[in-house]
Amino acid sequence: MRTLVTTTKWSAPILLASVSLFANATELNANLGLSLLGEQNHVIGEDNDVKIHPYLNVQYGMFIVGPEGIGLTKKIGTNDQFSSVFLMRESVFDKEDNSLLKHFDKRDDATELALQWTHYTPIVDITTAISTDVSNTHEGYEAKLMLSKKLQTRLGTFIPAAAIQHQSDELVDYYYGVSSKESNSRFSAYKGEAVTNTNLSLTHVYPITTKWHLATRVAYDHLGEAIADSPIVKRSNYWSGAFSVFYQF
Repeated sequence: MRTLVTTTKWSAPILLASVSLFANATELNANLGLSLLGEQNHVIGEDNDVKIHPYLNVQYGMFIVGPEGIGLTKKIGTNDQFSSVFLMRESVFDKEDNSLLKHFDKRDDATELALQWTHYTPIVDITTAISTDVSNTHEGYEAKLMLSKKLQTRLGTFIPAAAIQHQSDELVDYYYGVSSKESNSRFSAYKGEAVTNTNLSLTHVYPITTKWHLATRVAYDHLGEAIADSPIVKRSNYWSGAFSVFYQF
């Protein structure tokens, strides 16, 4: 997936860590810096991706702007937090740069509305989320369950996380399906179906000073059969990582 910040996928744990720091914010709080993002690509004809992006994470009261999008967050009681965010899901391939898939119809980026609920416990933090297409692009949805925990140590903050993600058949077919007019001797026609993927990640946030921080994330994704069996997918397991330097105002 060519990035974002969600994409959703690159910066989610780092964003969650930052949002939790800002959970009780009543005034402007901001993180500003740069991120180096890298990912093994899982689609045929796509190269492994390495990019530098600005890192911005801002909260003012309930309003948030971050790597995953723009929206509202609200702490409920002492153990729960609800967020509603508009985010961008990027296409899994770029037909303009992919010589093997240039005859495919373009897969557009999609704007999605994500609703997220996190329950904090002494042992583990439980996050449930659902995002749905609001741009009439893939017209599907993704549901997620994530277990994570922020661990404060002398070496900084560690956030291990494990997640399962269920993607609807509309979403999978739009990005990974092969229509009859796109099929040829190499790519047979394929209709995508609903799938469940898994993700493991570890995020480390280290305070260089009271204001400057380093954030490192390593993640491993496993794609379910309905995606792995697509003719355009070359691997069902892949690594990604992010390295960010930011200043906390």
